[in-house]
Amino acid sequence: MLREFFISAIIVFSLQSSHAQFDTVFAKTNIRICADSMTTGFKTKNWDLYTRYVYPAMIGSMGGKAEMIKFLDNNFASVPATAWKEYKPGKILQVIKTAGDLQAVLELRSILEWQGQRIITTTHMIGESWDGGLFWTFFDSEGDVNTAKMIKPDLSDQLVIPAKTEKAEPLSSPAQKTKNN
Repeated sequence: MLREFFISAIIVFSLQSSHAQFDTVFAKTNIRICADSMTTGFKTKNWDLYTRYVYPAMIGSMGGKAEMIKFLDNNFASVPATAWKEYKPGKILQVIKTAGDLQAVLELRSILEWQGQRIITTTHMIGESWDGGLFWTFFDSEGDVNTAKMIKPDLSDQLVIPAKTEKAEPLSSPAQKTKNN
């Protein structure tokens, strides 16, 4: 009898633990899908797709979707798509549940080669889902919790936002490589 009780208790505990694990896996899968869609929109200058995944308060602060698209067009018109050697989400570092939403921290890695420079950046986006982890929107934290809280005042104190890293280096031409070897 006691043995059956312990086996039942272990099964119940395992089911509860696997449910929590499932929720995290579900959320992370959808974070990846939404973040991939957002970065694809950015790389291809499909601003309608990109803004679908931008945190709504960011769009509002720009004066709405049309104004944000105009801003993006103006600021990135001269940057050719081929200049982005990498622009993609990296590791999902954290997913937490608050009373009103799910929040996440994930890496955004980029390599831009343009105007004789290679700029390698890792920054950390904040993700938010209001529907249990199905759909996510994002904003760049700039590696600073105070900046993130200006954008999202109810940002959870449980989130740990790593510092942004950025390295710029000159691009070397093939002639310089041959000359140096």
